[in-house]
Amino acid sequence: MKTIPSSLTSTSYTSTPVRRFARLGSLVLSSLFVLSILLQVFLAGGGVFASPSWWPMHEAFGMGMSLLPVAFLILAWIGHLGQRSLWLSGLAFVLVVLQTFLITLPGTLGAPILSALHLVNALIIFGLAVWMVQRAWQGVRSDRRTA
Repeated sequence: MKTIPSSLTSTSYTSTPVRRFARLGSLVLSSLFVLSILLQVFLAGGGVFASPSWWPMHEAFGMGMSLLPVAFLILAWIGHLGQRSLWLSGLAFVLVVLQTFLITLPGTLGAPILSALHLVNALIIFGLAVWMVQRAWQGVRSDRRTA
């Protein structure tokens, strides 16, 4: 089966242990990012349907998970996953930071309905996280093919 060469599978590519480690690390981090978003949805659901005492967990966990896209960005750069990976992981970080403002800022501005963008933004972040997993998986697979 013929495949179309990409930036991850070019013939001039030489895999180093550091690059392979970075690609594997980016796969692990991006997978954790996807799982953390799912956990965030669960915690938010707990805050809505079970008890408001779930909200502090949702907030604290959200702050902690904001570091995952930054760590992915660093590993994607070391692992040579491509410029698009760098840009989109940077965008994921910006959207995670924006996520905190989408709860309080609209109410402060007198348009509380815009807080609903918090949920829309979460879906966009989830899509980016899934894309990050797919891109990291491509990198790991190309390493296995060239090994």
